[in-house]
Amino acid sequence: MNLKDINLGELGRNLFAKLLRTTASDGSFQDIMNNCHSKKIKYIDDSFPPDKKSLINDWNDESDDIQEKVQEWSQFTWIRCSEIEELNDDEG
Repeated sequence: MNLKDINLGELGRNLFAKLLRTTASDGSFQDIMNNCHSKKIKYIDDSFPPDKKSLINDWNDESDDIQEKVQEWSQFTWIRCSEIEELNDDEG
């Protein structure tokens, strides 16, 4: 085989595409669980992380509809479902 006959750009693109297909997750529940298990981490939803900005984007917003929630919502504590006793009793 003559190296001049090989299109290295096309070969690289094909290798990259094959690698991407092999390692990419489709975001399925099982893929997410496997990823968390292999990394020994608990899942955190990127679109709703356990952070006060998930509740109110701008806590300094002066509008009445935001400010009426700030006092109460600032006292919330983020917990996981596994920490809610009523959801983890013997009855399920």
